[in-house]
Amino acid sequence: MPDRRTATRRSSVIRFIDSLDRDRKSNLQSLITKAKILALEGFEETNWDQDVWKITGGRLINVGGKNSKNVSLSFRYSPKLGQEQLTGDWNKVAKSLMMLRFHRKHQNVVNQRDFINITGYIANSAIQLKISLSKLTPEALDSACNLISKHYSATKAYNLHKMIAEFAAHCDANGLCRITLEYRYGGLKRPHSVGGVNHKRLDDPSTQNTSSDKIIEPFVFKVIGELYLNVPQNHKYRLYILVLSLLAFLGRRFSEIALLPYQSIQTDIDGHKYIEYFPRKQSQGDTQTPKRKLYIPSEILPLVHDVIQELDKICTPARETAEEMIRVKGIDIRFLSPFDKNKKFYASDLKELGLSPRLLSAKGWLRKNGASSSHYDKLTKQGGKSSTLSQYTTKEGLISYCSKDYSDIYTTAIQIDQQSKKYYLNDLLIVKHLSTPGPGDSHSHWVASKCTHSMLTTFLRYFPSLAKEYAHSSIKVDFTSHHFRHTLNTLLDEGGLTDLLQTEWFGRSNPRDTKAYQHTSREKRALLLREDIKMGNVGGQLAEQIKVVPIEIQDAILKARVNAVHDVGTGICVHNFIQTPCERHLQCSADCKDYVWVKGDKGREDELKRQYALTVLARETTEQRLNTKKPKKSSDWLAHNDKKLKTLSQQLIDNGIMNFDPKEYLKELTDD
Repeated sequence: MPDRRTATRRSSVIRFIDSLDRDRKSNLQSLITKAKILALEGFEETNWDQDVWKITGGRLINVGGKNSKNVSLSFRYSPKLGQEQLTGDWNKVAKSLMMLRFHRKHQNVVNQRDFINITGYIANSAIQLKISLSKLTPEALDSACNLISKHYSATKAYNLHKMIAEFAAHCDANGLCRITLEYRYGGLKRPHSVGGVNHKRLDDPSTQNTSSDKIIEPFVFKVIGELYLNVPQNHKYRLYILVLSLLAFLGRRFSEIALLPYQSIQTDIDGHKYIEYFPRKQSQGDTQTPKRKLYIPSEILPLVHDVIQELDKICTPARETAEEMIRVKGIDIRFLSPFDKNKKFYASDLKELGLSPRLLSAKGWLRKNGASSSHYDKLTKQGGKSSTLSQYTTKEGLISYCSKDYSDIYTTAIQIDQQSKKYYLNDLLIVKHLSTPGPGDSHSHWVASKCTHSMLTTFLRYFPSLAKEYAHSSIKVDFTSHHFRHTLNTLLDEGGLTDLLQTEWFGRSNPRDTKAYQHTSREKRALLLREDIKMGNVGGQLAEQIKVVPIEIQDAILKARVNAVHDVGTGICVHNFIQTPCERHLQCSADCKDYVWVKGDKGREDELKRQYALTVLARETTEQRLNTKKPKKSSDWLAHNDKKLKTLSQQLIDNGIMNFDPKEYLKELTDD
């Protein structure tokens, strides 16, 4: 009889996969299943197991600045890491998250490629640390971020670091890892738009200059103006001169100019002139985009009006082509409708139709693709055939040739506004016929296209020769379309437009982003503020002191007091932090001698009202506490609030806000 102890004994083993691991594998498999069942447009021909996917349709092929018929997504490591195929769980999670995030937000192909790229960096770091996806740690994510910083520029690395945080958030939300990562890279910092912490003396003559590699020289604007005046309206590059003019006038992104809805300048109920546009940024992809109103400064209004009218005239033929293409879901072959299907088209006929006669040559498309025929011209006197052959094609052959330029992207919706209205190619202000490759300057007048960034880039190659011919100037193209946005933003900033108004006018959602487009030096800001104080355009204790001192010593006082400029929301602080720290931190409006504000600053009105209303509420709360058994330091808070209310009240008056009711204001905020 066996020993009872031996019969009940169990082998001592360690489970290779515990319940937590099983859960994580189950979660990953669930994620894969959800991704595979998604029916995304353009993904019909993709094979899940392949490491390169070819996308042939849908919004993902709308690559910014190009007319693409297909794009590819490669699930490989970055070339900087060897470009090997992602394997195992890393391959599966890259494909699954790419599909699911695109289904949710429709990010563009550049964004998706970056996301696959950072997945490779995370996988590389994890493999080096000998850990799997389910055991991913912040240490591996930090290692990936550090390597990215070495491989890419500061701006590119900043965006990839944010994507690694997004990857970690996906892992947390879907339970893919054993621990909750809640990751944010410790070195994440938006790159400065200006370099270094060096400074100049305020009396240095160069302080008056604003310099940056993103600022366009005034000479360039002068040349664009001369080209606008001198280049003939029927010139092949006239369209791009008009596009450059709008970039210079309006400071929009190129994609926002290229996708302007077909319109004329409109007027609101207050008599202000505006046009409508789609705010668009490369990283946002092609999602539903609400239209916004772009109010036009009065000084450039006549010029913008003339440019829009001329664009309407130039683009009308291409817009009519686009309408026909959308109607028939194909190319516009109305120019062939007068001809019988048996009509023979020779080289001279092609020229009359706006086609190249070389299409019938030995290396021409019609000959090479079997869309042409030939016959002898005539019989000789002896009854034999002439040795001269004449090439011709048929109507069917011409349709085949024209159809090669067609893609579904020309007849699908480009934008969707807040009312779910779809905008097609014919709904755009700027439309052009597709350029025909090969010799000559012909265009495919049977296919219309939007103006892409690659087209503008190609035009800029010819910009110097155009400037030499029509503006008699020698110029070097060292600017991009986005530099106009930086330049105009800086000019408006130096002209006194507040950060809040700059943010609103340029269509940004975050006021902090506006700072990256301001290239005025700290020293020049201080000089500009000094002049405003002397002119009486600034309020505050310092401004009041300047009013009562002799004129001959005003400059001396301002030089001593104004050496720095800091935006603090409701106003401006002139405390010099290089010399001493601030003793009144976060108490700017509480009767601080370094606190000033620009009078009539409409961009700060909402913040002023909010601060005033909250201070009134805080004062009432302090009064109630003062009458209780535990008043603590309520009297001190009461005095502090009274100081703030005095300063904010004067600011409201300087901004033309009278009889402001803080309680009604707070009630409106609550109702909203």
